[in-house]
Amino acid sequence: MATCSTINLARHAVGTQHSLKVWRFGQSGASPKVYIQASMHADELPASLAAAKLLPKLIAADEAGKVAGEVILVPVANPVGLNNVSLRSHNGRYHLPTGENYNRGFHDVSDAVLNAIDGRMANGRDADTQLVKREVANALADATPANEAQVLRLELMRLACDADIVLDLHTDSEAQMHLYLDEDHWPQAADLAGLLDAKVVMFARASGGGPFEETIAWPYVRAREIYGADAIDLPLTVVVELRGKYDASHELSDFDADALYRFMCCRGVIADDQGALPEFTGIAAPFTATDTLTAKAAGIVVYVADVGQMVKAGDVVAEIIDPLSEGDMVADRIAAAADGLFFARSIQRLAWPGVTIGKVQGTEALSHRTGKLLYD
Repeated sequence: MATCSTINLARHAVGTQHSLKVWRFGQSGASPKVYIQASMHADELPASLAAAKLLPKLIAADEAGKVAGEVILVPVANPVGLNNVSLRSHNGRYHLPTGENYNRGFHDVSDAVLNAIDGRMANGRDADTQLVKREVANALADATPANEAQVLRLELMRLACDADIVLDLHTDSEAQMHLYLDEDHWPQAADLAGLLDAKVVMFARASGGGPFEETIAWPYVRAREIYGADAIDLPLTVVVELRGKYDASHELSDFDADALYRFMCCRGVIADDQGALPEFTGIAAPFTATDTLTAKAAGIVVYVADVGQMVKAGDVVAEIIDPLSEGDMVADRIAAAADGLFFARSIQRLAWPGVTIGKVQGTEALSHRTGKLLYD
């Protein structure tokens, strides 16, 4: 039967304590194991709304004995960030005492894991996969967090580290549905992309900054690089960007919850009817083919392209207007570097030099997209 438990986070302020509510379905230790968390960036509320709509579906499936694997659901992954409200404005992206992005700096245990498995592999794919899972869990159990944000990150990693499928539900600022995942899972993950009606799938690995889904997969990635891709399984770790921050509606959250449920049916986690599988018709390409558009001047952002519009290289997608200019008020015209889909843009209409204002997804790697690919 479904169970709900509470993990109390270590106190980092006198008289204040945050906690995680964790739902579990199916049999502990059963395979496949799915871990789903929502709103690591606490102001991305449509993610928690979709998780809330998924919850009764999972409870009903568990009561009917349909959960063949194990499912863990954390509908509010960042209770700390829910308190980041100042003057009626909610900023759930950053830990206020440290300025850290909540979805960066997750604990990398890959060195410890590689040392622990050295000389112990070559017992078959299943046995070696289980060995790596155990050593990842051991390394995370030994980790010591330094602040409240790190406490939260470690607790989430400990829940997810041995899962076969990890879905990290987020939203962008204003966007179409899109996913980040490891290229080794494509095109097999087209089932998830099709069910969610994703318009863009980006292949991301070692994007920089230590985000949750990449850090969960990293020990497995490194082990496969040493022992071979057939040595162990690579968990499917996915960032699911559920459109934009303002896309909190019953219609959309019902659709998303249904898609996630049907995906688990497709993967044998839940023994239920998956229905017809929609075809993925979007763009799937490396993250280096994602053109991150930045402003070069300060002013007011005026978009001249709509989200979902196909653009050509050189097409202007936004203008930066200087309201104090006595001449040409356009301080900057921001153009696409390559042909692609203008799939995301910022809801912030105040620009300053270097700020990201949108993204265009092409199909070929861009020469300027090197090094750290994620903005903070």
